[in-house]
Amino acid sequence: MHKLLLALAALASPAIAAPPTLLIVISVDQLSGDLFDQYRPHFTGGLARLAGGTVFRNGYQSHAASETCPGHSTILTGDRPARTGIVANVWFDANAPRADKAVYCAEDERAPGTTSTAYKVSPVHLRVTTFGDLLKRASPASRTIAIGGKDRSAVMLGGAAPDQRWYWDGKQFATDLATIPVPRSVTATNAALASALAAPADGPEITPLCAAKAQVFPIAGGGKPVGNGTLARAAGANSAFRATPQFDAALLALAAGLIHEQSLGRGAAPDLLA
Repeated sequence: MHKLLLALAALASPAIAAPPTLLIVISVDQLSGDLFDQYRPHFTGGLARLAGGTVFRNGYQSHAASETCPGHSTILTGDRPARTGIVANVWFDANAPRADKAVYCAEDERAPGTTSTAYKVSPVHLRVTTFGDLLKRASPASRTIAIGGKDRSAVMLGGAAPDQRWYWDGKQFATDLATIPVPRSVTATNAALASALAAPADGPEITPLCAAKAQVFPIAGGGKPVGNGTLARAAGANSAFRATPQFDAALLALAAGLIHEQSLGRGAAPDLLA
């Protein structure tokens, strides 16, 4: 009877899945839950594949400041900004050791000669550990890589000590981790982008589905309007490039290149790409 009960218990127990070899975390800035729902029937490719899986449609941010830095500080920490220490993109600290008392969320204001706009990129203000930090503690052979369209997103997703951290600095994908040899995929991506940005581009046609959201919206009382109504850009207009689908494509291409070049997910320990 005892053996029979053990056999029945084994049959009733769910199968233990093998641990993942590569964890991929994707954050799309400004793609809110309502937009995801609105566009979901029209997704193709990777977004359609993601939308076809388990999706929590009623997810929401339970903190007030939904800027890039506070939001990204919550994703791989599980903590709200009150605990992560990242309460805004920029805040003011009267005790900052410099004349400029503004503090950028992903800087180290203690670095001599820096300002809140000419800063030293750093995760020093992130007070809690990320999933990648914990993964490295539990599995030193694991590798963690963070890539972002903004330095602050890469810093907040990468945590205190990622193996690699790459972000768009306005001209190319760069890193503040000087000890890292530059991978071939980063060099190739930057070379291709330099060539592409040197020439003007019309950009893809805005579909009717997106046209209403792509128009220019004036700001009541003055201020810079939101949106530009076109995806075209002039030669050398790097800031306009950031607002195009080609920018997202370049970031994703770099991520795919690093997966293959670094053989992420092919080692004995699980890896993380954010």
